[in-house]
Amino acid sequence: MTPPPAAPAEPGAGRPPRKYHTPRFVLVPALREELEIPVPADRQPGRAWKQGPALAVVPAPRTERPVRIGYARTSTARQELASQLEGLHRAECHKVFKEQISTRVKVRPELEKALALARQFKEAAPETPVIFTVHELKRLARNAAELMTLSAELQAGGIQLELLTGPLTGIYDPNGMGAMSSPLM
Repeated sequence: MTPPPAAPAEPGAGRPPRKYHTPRFVLVPALREELEIPVPADRQPGRAWKQGPALAVVPAPRTERPVRIGYARTSTARQELASQLEGLHRAECHKVFKEQISTRVKVRPELEKALALARQFKEAAPETPVIFTVHELKRLARNAAELMTLSAELQAGGIQLELLTGPLTGIYDPNGMGAMSSPLM
C-alpha cells in the first residue's frame, strides 16, 4: 500500500500553503469567525521576512456627538412655546432654556444662562462641537445689529449657531463659510 500524497500545507510539500490556520485564531474571540487567512502570492517557503511599505495613518473619524444647547422664547404668555420645544427636542438638545419675555427687554436671563452654559461646555471640551440651537432667527434677535453682536460673541467662543426653521435654516460654523460677519468688519 502506498502512502497518501502530502497535503500542500505540510512542511516539505514543495509549495507554500494557500491559507494559514493557527490556534490563535481559535483562542481570540474576535478572530474566531475568520479561521483561515489567505497567503500572499509572493510568499515562498523558507524566504526571509522583509518589511512591506509603511501604512498611511488615517485619522479616526470623530465619534463624539456635538453638544446642543437650545433656546426657546415667546414675547407674550398668549403665544405658544410647545412647537419650539418640540423642535429643540427633535434636534436632541442636551439642555433647553425657555422664557416668555418681550423682545423690547434688553436683558434676557435665560438667553444669558444658555450662552454661559455653551461657553462652559466649549471651555471644558474644546475639541467637542458646541451648537447653540434656536427654532428660528426671530426668537434670537430683534434686528440685524443685535444678531451681529450675538454672532460675534458666538464666534469668539468657537460656538456654532443652528437655526431649525426659516429662510436661513442650518448650522453656521463660526470659522467656516457660514460665519456671520458684518460687512464693516
